[in-house]
Amino acid sequence: MLTEKMHVLQRGMTSVSCCCLLCSVWTLLRLLSAVKTESAAVNTTVLRGKSTTVNCDYNKTSEKVFFTAALSRERSLCSYIYQHKSWTKRPCEDNIRFIWTPETKEMSFELLNLQINDSGVYTCVVERQVPPPVQQLGIQTAFVRVIARPAVSTSCVTGSDGAPTMLCSSEGFYPAALEQVWIRDGESITSPNSSLINREHLNSSDARWSSSNNTDGSYSLTSFLHLPPTPEQVMYHCWVNHSSLNQPITVNISPTECYGKNKQHINEVIIGTGISSAVFTGIVFFVAVHCHRLRRKKTCPQSPVGRPLLPEPEPNGQLQTAVYSTLGSHRPVPCRNNSSRSCSLQQTLNHHTTQNA
Repeated sequence: MLTEKMHVLQRGMTSVSCCCLLCSVWTLLRLLSAVKTESAAVNTTVLRGKSTTVNCDYNKTSEKVFFTAALSRERSLCSYIYQHKSWTKRPCEDNIRFIWTPETKEMSFELLNLQINDSGVYTCVVERQVPPPVQQLGIQTAFVRVIARPAVSTSCVTGSDGAPTMLCSSEGFYPAALEQVWIRDGESITSPNSSLINREHLNSSDARWSSSNNTDGSYSLTSFLHLPPTPEQVMYHCWVNHSSLNQPITVNISPTECYGKNKQHINEVIIGTGISSAVFTGIVFFVAVHCHRLRRKKTCPQSPVGRPLLPEPEPNGQLQTAVYSTLGSHRPVPCRNNSSRSCSLQQTLNHHTTQNA
């Protein structure tokens, strides 16, 4: 009797053990399905103005009724919510586009028209909201590095001392590391760090460098190479290398152009000086004539219309009749200059009185 009870007890304990084992396995499977999937970080290099994609890897086997996908870079940039078998857009930057492929259940964020300031670490997080609790289904991190190619150009300018000078400009590049070398007939005359390494062909010439930081985060580098005073039949090249280039850029420039442009600049300066002198002389002459006229007006004042200050006697007026009666048969002598004070009526009377005396 006791033996039978022991067998029954053993069978019961075995059943309980099996049930506990099954429960443990089921719980472990649930936990594994809920554990977040974090993929290795991806490094991406993109040219300025181009686009790239940040994939969102997550556990696709997990039950998903209501879940979200969000992209961030130090702050939230864009997020979408999946419910009722459709996606709803939440706050999102203008240059970010969400991509969803229903057949494979893959999702990603596309970054459009990237600029230098868009470089950084982007993180895509996929979370299941329902059924609770909230669980992370996947995290994908991508480091995006935006680079910019230099725009290289050469030109001829005139130095501060009036000497012909060649200019090589590399503008709008990123990152800052850049090599720029002057080459004369296939031989380097400056080193990438802008120090002269070969002065034999330059004689008294020299090179000067200047760099600047642009507002968009890029850099610019300009070098000035002063030419010898005597023209030479040689060819110069500006050689530029940067990490954004597939191969270095070489731009040719002939010093003959610079010498010709320098002579043209001197002629322009001479012509400009002559024109300025002529204009100044004309202004001085105009001022002198104007002052002379003002002096004449002060010594011989006139009315605003250029007529004598004293009014002309009215024809057949009482004043004219009284004057003519004292003169007898004489009449006033006409004035040669109506604007002179000698034309006044009082001077005419004095003249006649003197003759009678």
